[in-house]
Amino acid sequence: FGQKDERWLEYVSQIIEDLFGKKYLVHKNMLRITNKEIVIKLLELSEMKSPQVSWESPSVLKKEESNSLIPYIQGFWDAEGGLPRQPEKAKQQYLSFDQKNKEALLFIRKTLEDLGYNPTNLTFTSEVWQFRLTRKKEIINNIDKIGSLHPEKYSRMLKMVSILSP
Repeated sequence: FGQKDERWLEYVSQIIEDLFGKKYLVHKNMLRITNKEIVIKLLELSEMKSPQVSWESPSVLKKEESNSLIPYIQGFWDAEGGLPRQPEKAKQQYLSFDQKNKEALLFIRKTLEDLGYNPTNLTFTSEVWQFRLTRKKEIINNIDKIGSLHPEKYSRMLKMVSILSP
């Protein structure tokens, strides 16, 4: 796993340790899982395929109720989502979901709709598919209902919510 914010990788490392009893260290923005059995299990659970464009949402998740998918949406956004780098200077406040795989975004977008959100249409921009949450009330609600475990993104979300809150 690669990530600019090593704190997030430390969190992922803790999840791996909790699930599999094996600790992996983060080094140079990378978390390397070297145990073959763990890698195979993660690949089975995620149903990950290469290239990324052919990967789809895991079939086990497609059977779940929308409320049960909130942790998945949170993790997906932590890894693939975005928001303005400087919310206080942004012309528009938004939370974006970005991915090369269209099906994955359609699944998350539909789940968000089921949860009462009104995401923008799915569009193709800069070699990835994207949709956004742009409504003030939904952005504020997102931090309470879905949130983020990514330290840097969460900090920016808090700034955005303070800008948007009355």
